[in-house]
Amino acid sequence: MSDGIRQESSAGPLRWRLSMSSTLSICFGSLIAVSLLVVLGITVSGGARNTFDLLRREAELGISLIAREIDAHLSSARIQTEFVARVLETGRIDVHDTPGLEALLIGAMAGDPAIGGVVFVHPDGRTVVVDRLDNPVRVNWPGLGKDPDILEALAHARSNGGPRWVPPVWRPDYDRTILMLQRPLWRGGGFMGILVSAISTRGLSERLRDGTEDLSSTVFTLLGEDRVLAHSLLSSSDFPGLSKDNPLPALASFPDPVLANMWDPETRRPTAIPLEVPLRGHTVTVGDDDVVFVYREITGYTEQPLLAGAYFRTGYISDEVDRILNSILAGLAAVLVSLAVAIVVGRRLARPIRRLSSAAQDVGRMNLDDIADLPPSHVIELDHQSQAFNAMRGALKWFQAYVPRPLVSQIVRHGDMSGLESERRNVTVMFTDIVGYSTASEGMSARETTQFLNHHFSILTEEIEACEGTVDKFIGDSVMAFWGAPEKQKNRAVHACSAALAIRRRVEEDNRLRRDASLAPVRMRIGIHSGEATAANIGSRERLNYTVIGDTVNVAQRLEQLGRKVAPDAEVAIVISAETARDTGNAFTTEPAGEMAVRGRSALVEVYALVCEA
Repeated sequence: MSDGIRQESSAGPLRWRLSMSSTLSICFGSLIAVSLLVVLGITVSGGARNTFDLLRREAELGISLIAREIDAHLSSARIQTEFVARVLETGRIDVHDTPGLEALLIGAMAGDPAIGGVVFVHPDGRTVVVDRLDNPVRVNWPGLGKDPDILEALAHARSNGGPRWVPPVWRPDYDRTILMLQRPLWRGGGFMGILVSAISTRGLSERLRDGTEDLSSTVFTLLGEDRVLAHSLLSSSDFPGLSKDNPLPALASFPDPVLANMWDPETRRPTAIPLEVPLRGHTVTVGDDDVVFVYREITGYTEQPLLAGAYFRTGYISDEVDRILNSILAGLAAVLVSLAVAIVVGRRLARPIRRLSSAAQDVGRMNLDDIADLPPSHVIELDHQSQAFNAMRGALKWFQAYVPRPLVSQIVRHGDMSGLESERRNVTVMFTDIVGYSTASEGMSARETTQFLNHHFSILTEEIEACEGTVDKFIGDSVMAFWGAPEKQKNRAVHACSAALAIRRRVEEDNRLRRDASLAPVRMRIGIHSGEATAANIGSRERLNYTVIGDTVNVAQRLEQLGRKVAPDAEVAIVISAETARDTGNAFTTEPAGEMAVRGRSALVEVYALVCEA
């Protein structure tokens, strides 16, 4: 069909055409109207079921959150306790070194917010206690060594020898119910004592409350099936009725009336929600509402398994269905409104698209300085499009800053790197270096060093590019530049020498300003050599550098170093080779400096000092 359209266009004008805004208006209006009608029909038939499934998934999410919090609350305490026990059993810290023991216990408690306190009990009943009360360290807490829980823990440790979780107990000294992890310590068959970590059940309730407050279902944790271990109501510090004989509230009398009737035998029945193992569930009737309970067992922390669960009222589904029916009426009205809105939106959407098309053509021509930033849009996708385009434009401008401009132009013309294959070229290479930079930079801060080098390199880059040169790389305080690649140049040596003299003038002007500011002047050396070199892309697949390599490059660098002999007192010493002097003809005034040895060449090199333009 596209071929047919092109043939018709070439033969003559099309019979009819649509603008972008009209096309978008018709498409959007039709799609919105059809979509709304289809969605409304599907919503009527499946709304209730989808809402019910959503609540089920939310209940499963709540249970997953409970399991994660319990594991984070208790498993991390077990790991921390085992670590401390290993430190003491291996003798890295002596249990009789009370200050060292205190520091270790404080570190264990501080490293795990779930731990409310850590106790070390010597075999004779002496204790070292750290907790989150006002006094973090207590040694030989009066009466704690004779506490029935401690005595029972010592007896159990001597007879069994393994760690264990103790069922929740009410501690009047903590004014809360805690779970205790008891870890006996042994060395060489001798009993060293017992390490006890206390975990507050109130803290577990607080974590569940904070982690599930956005859920519409209510989550809870039971110990067995008749005691409430964690619930949002238990996060309060003044929950009534807890005592040594009643460390956890009974489910039957719990102040949450829905949870209290969880196992009501008269109304309990299977739930219609399909659940996957290990999840279980059932439905009970509480008042006028049917309530769905979903739960699963968590083992490994207490003798009785924990039951993590969530419940929600099915009456919520009826409310959702009523809202869906009301939405149907609003949706029908929205169909009519959407047709009118689509016309307006289509016209507004066409505007930034046309603007983007024009800007994209300028990018293809690399006219980056002529492109203004695309404005933001209230449409998210178009706004993202504008942001992405503006970021691309900025990246391309940075690309021009990092990659030599002649190389960028070459890549744009060829579309790839095929026009930059390796070849031998006649080039002129320049190297620059700041005299005494290492010593001068020692007294500079990082910011001052950066500002100094950026200012210096800006001067050099401006003059080199003004003379049609390519800045290849910055090497510390040095610059390497070349002429004759990637594009061939007839007067490459003349351009290079002109750039060197321009650099000298700029540096001398800059030094006058530096002296006025009581700053030391900048002295530098420049070396220029002409000859054959290999111009190629050097690097890896991931990163390439178009550069010139070979003996010509090496000689240019050595000539720069000879500046200290040729013109030791000059602000800017410019040393050129005989080949460069010959290529410039009579364009410049030079002074012969004789033949000098350069590292890497057995023969002497004839050297000249570049003085000025002829």
